[in-house]
Amino acid sequence: MKFLFIFFISFLSLSLQLNAQQEAAHWYFGDGAGLSFSEGDPQNLDNGRLRTVEGSTSISDQNGNLLFYTDGTIVFDRNHDLMQNGTDLKGNVSTTQSAIIVPRPAHPGRYFIFTVDKPDYYLTPNDEIEGVHFSEVDMSLNNGNGGIIEGRKNIHLITYNPSNSVENEFKSSEKISAVISGDCVSYWVVTQFTDKFYSFRVSESGVETTPVISTLSNNFPPILDDNDINVTAGGYLKISPDGKKMVAAYTGTSLGNSNSGTKNTGKVFLYNFNDLTGRVTNEELLLENSYPYGVGFSPTSSKLYITANIFNSNDFLENSELYQFDLASNNVMDSRELIHSSRNVAGALQLAINGKVYRAGYPTDDGGYLNHTRLSVINEPDEEAQNVDYRHNSVDISPNHSKLGLPPFVQSLFKSSFEVENLCFGMNTKFTISGEPDFDSVLWEFGDGETSNTPNPSHAYSEPGIYTVALIKTSNGIPQDPVCKEITILKLPEIAQDYTLQQCDITDNDPGDGITTFNLQLARNELLSSENSSVQLYFYENDQNAMDDVENTQALSSTYRNNISNQELTVKMVDFNGECSKLDKIRLEATGGVQLNPAPVKGCELTDGEGEFNLTDIEQNIIQELGLNQNITLSFHQTENDAILGENYLPEIYLSSSKTIYIRAEADNSCYGFGSIDLQIAAFPRLNNIMELQACVSDFPISLGNDLNIPNAENYDFSWSTGENSQTILVNTAGSYSLTITDPNLSCGQSINFIVEEFQNPEILDLEIENQGETNQVTVLTNDLSGLSFAMDNPDGPYQSSPTFRNVPGGTHTFYARTDNSCTVAQFEEIIFGFPAFFTPNADGYNDHWLPYETNTTEFQVEYIHIFDRYGKLLKELPANSPGWDGTYNGRVMPPSDYWFKGKLANGQEFSGHFTLKR
Repeated sequence: MKFLFIFFISFLSLSLQLNAQQEAAHWYFGDGAGLSFSEGDPQNLDNGRLRTVEGSTSISDQNGNLLFYTDGTIVFDRNHDLMQNGTDLKGNVSTTQSAIIVPRPAHPGRYFIFTVDKPDYYLTPNDEIEGVHFSEVDMSLNNGNGGIIEGRKNIHLITYNPSNSVENEFKSSEKISAVISGDCVSYWVVTQFTDKFYSFRVSESGVETTPVISTLSNNFPPILDDNDINVTAGGYLKISPDGKKMVAAYTGTSLGNSNSGTKNTGKVFLYNFNDLTGRVTNEELLLENSYPYGVGFSPTSSKLYITANIFNSNDFLENSELYQFDLASNNVMDSRELIHSSRNVAGALQLAINGKVYRAGYPTDDGGYLNHTRLSVINEPDEEAQNVDYRHNSVDISPNHSKLGLPPFVQSLFKSSFEVENLCFGMNTKFTISGEPDFDSVLWEFGDGETSNTPNPSHAYSEPGIYTVALIKTSNGIPQDPVCKEITILKLPEIAQDYTLQQCDITDNDPGDGITTFNLQLARNELLSSENSSVQLYFYENDQNAMDDVENTQALSSTYRNNISNQELTVKMVDFNGECSKLDKIRLEATGGVQLNPAPVKGCELTDGEGEFNLTDIEQNIIQELGLNQNITLSFHQTENDAILGENYLPEIYLSSSKTIYIRAEADNSCYGFGSIDLQIAAFPRLNNIMELQACVSDFPISLGNDLNIPNAENYDFSWSTGENSQTILVNTAGSYSLTITDPNLSCGQSINFIVEEFQNPEILDLEIENQGETNQVTVLTNDLSGLSFAMDNPDGPYQSSPTFRNVPGGTHTFYARTDNSCTVAQFEEIIFGFPAFFTPNADGYNDHWLPYETNTTEFQVEYIHIFDRYGKLLKELPANSPGWDGTYNGRVMPPSDYWFKGKLANGQEFSGHFTLKR
């Protein structure tokens, strides 16, 4: 007989009426610190495991039960254990906002963790800056404790211009914020870098990796100080709860100077945010000439709070200040009111679900950085400055310590909203407006086409599913912006009548007694489909144990040995949020089974003592060898216990040494038998997986495969990526080619990649010539090729690594460039501007005229030259295009001696020097 119990957790209704959205009920931050807001006023928690100076974030379910928390690098689950696959995230504990968590719409129990890496090299000089990433958490993993989905971890988001080398290096600032979209069914995640805001939409389909980019007038590019700290990156970014405003604190905007100090260049800007489009507009300066850090809005988005450090000109902290700004003012900047000044550093500000704003930070006196056990609080943040009731260092978090940061959340969680009870299908779902009755009338849209004007209505949904509920309040005749919430009306799945989990009873000391070991996870896998990923199953020996276990922490282990033959177990089925549960029954049946003893199999030896085994082929061979029916499937396992429990399956292509592995056989998803098989290693040629060849253009075609030296090559099959099946092939071009060598008897083999590289020849593109009077400095300009060396006037060298030649005399010169593996040597001939050291005007046809060396370079064309004797007498003026001086003056032959000259080039450069006349 099948028993069914349905019960509801009634105590939830009280807590749901006390606070706003409970997803932000638990905070973990600082040095082991934690707070719970589930009951309204914060309760100190001493179970947190974070050790972070700045960034952290957390998430709870809609009833305020902790799900997980993170500092952006590691994730802890609800039990404060490391989450499955929850390490090595790409945030950083010294990033202002290292992480934020956003639900995946229409996927209960799925969340995205967005992480932000450090923006500089402070304390980590060789650590690459990695920017913004996201990872996806599935709370159905690891028995309901959650895990990061394999393949959905550290997915990079581009928040920079990849073609800009500086942006490509630094990638992001330390800022990130999130809010529900104006469409009520998606979220915006916003981050800032340089002069841009990047808004990523998170929808039912996931994170849309192409952002909406908003460009503003002020630019905050990376600027590193003497300690390699990026001064423009720090400070918080927050979107207002109503999704209309956004504020960003920039701890610095320049390096400052010795007169005013280096830490008083920070600014705070207020922006308009469009929650429908993700656009950021209307940049408005609020604060400057300080070191701002924390920012936060009041619950109604009417007030803004900012913390800022005040440094003197010697960069010593004098005090920090907490300001309020009135966002309803016509001049928000001038509405600034000082709430409090203290020796606490300017820490984070964070709105809580109780409507209060909390402030982190520690005193700079008496070792406060090491052991400050207090937070401060603004009790009435929506009031005018004189009535906010700020209490400094009043919230006790001992024995743990506050640092700079507090966890950010999706900002719309703090918007005045409504609460929902009774989300199980078949019940009347109750909607209750939270907060004060600030309306004349209301309109409820339940997402299924039905509406209501009752302030706190109940509604029965005709079908289970996901619905977007909207509440529109009208005040003074004016409809306000809708408040939206996505809800899931859940129908718990049915367990088939007389469902039985079977297990073969042939592996223990008393086979056939009906007592054996079962893997209850196999029942979970069969009973729950992918459509029920938000449902958890817990197993108990009786109904009373199931009902007594309110927190679902005393359920049976997945590995369970039954007490009696055909034992019944109670199954508690609970939805993700714990709103509704039901009890059902399953039966455990120990059956007989078959012992499988197939013959050993051989695999190709690919490395020392390790071979490759295709377990899919081996499965079919065993079925054929033992004459098993085709409805029987086999799985392979490392240990006998894994085979018995049906877990930790070996992969289809399995690399292993000689060993025994274990078999589990199932027929129509029921246990059929167990066995084992010996894996043996057969010799296979030892070959490199990659072969690299380099060749000159003249070397093609080249042969591939002739260096493999495979003994008994006729025993193997060869298959090339070119389609050829010979042992060797000829290729005419560079590129990548693959060869698969297979042993047809063992059905295994090896693939080899041949990477053929064609040597690139050097090419001299031009010469860069700088005249230095009698000599020149010449730089050889080439194509982009590494390993070049250079020579002048002799192709045999000597060669130098530098492309620059100094003290090059005028005249005709040839320059050479080569690499160690060059197939050719590049050369470039040029006439370099300069002057002959002598001339011999003896009419023999050689050196009969003195003239600077001719050159084709326009800027080195001669405009004029004046020639003087040793006493400074002008003997000859040579105009442009002159054939030169013949050694005469007014027809008289001048005697052998030294003569001087002065001239001017087309580029305006003047030159002078001397030469010798020889006879």
